[in-house]
Amino acid sequence: MTTERKEYEAEFKLEVARMVVDQGLSITQVVTDMGIGRTAVERWVRQYRAEQAGHAGIGKPLTAPAS
Repeated sequence: MTTERKEYEAEFKLEVARMVVDQGLSITQVVTDMGIGRTAVERWVRQYRAEQAGHAGIGKPLTAPAS
């Protein structure tokens, strides 16, 4: 039995990452409230923090490139 992987839009991932980083919510709280997998949220938070620090991070960018 295979499970289908959910796909989320970049805007949604960014919103979730901001809930943790900018609003100070815990990953556990966001996972519970939003019904999202913990691993995904942790990955989005790492990506967002990397981008905020000026690094590319791993995966597709969550934020628009700075001009």
